[in-house]
Amino acid sequence: MTQNALMHLTTQQLSSILAIMAGAIVILLLGMIISLVRINRLSSRLKTLLRGSSTDLEAVLNDHMNTVDATVHRMELLEQAVAILQAKQPLCLRYGGLERYDAFQDVGGQQSFSLVLLDERGDGLVMSSVHSRSDVRVYAKSIQNGQPSHKLSGEEQKALAAARAR
Repeated sequence: MTQNALMHLTTQQLSSILAIMAGAIVILLLGMIISLVRINRLSSRLKTLLRGSSTDLEAVLNDHMNTVDATVHRMELLEQAVAILQAKQPLCLRYGGLERYDAFQDVGGQQSFSLVLLDERGDGLVMSSVHSRSDVRVYAKSIQNGQPSHKLSGEEQKALAAARAR
């Protein structure tokens, strides 16, 4: 508008134009305040994410991804170790039976014993220690698939039964 056109406007028209402009200014100010509040919220979230470090968000995310990759690698190693242990577990001596007894009438305290140790497949050993007043003798017998390599004494059979019961 030219200066002449503004001169021909009435006071009422000028008041309306000023009111519209004031309303637009108020709306713009509200928009600016809302934007500032959102920026402050985002800024505080970013500070929380960065945990006070002076680096940028990309560096923090790269560090986080490196940590995730290292954790995944460690998990893979642990899974391999668990698989190896699970494969070896049937071969471990897991079941035991112990029978204590007095081998001779003149010796008390049940110092003689028969010990049976078996793995998952029933392989293992029988170890017997016979205590007398003058000496101690130790005997060992192997067990393959649940069958002893030599005839077992009564105490050894009880220890074998106890090991199988577990």
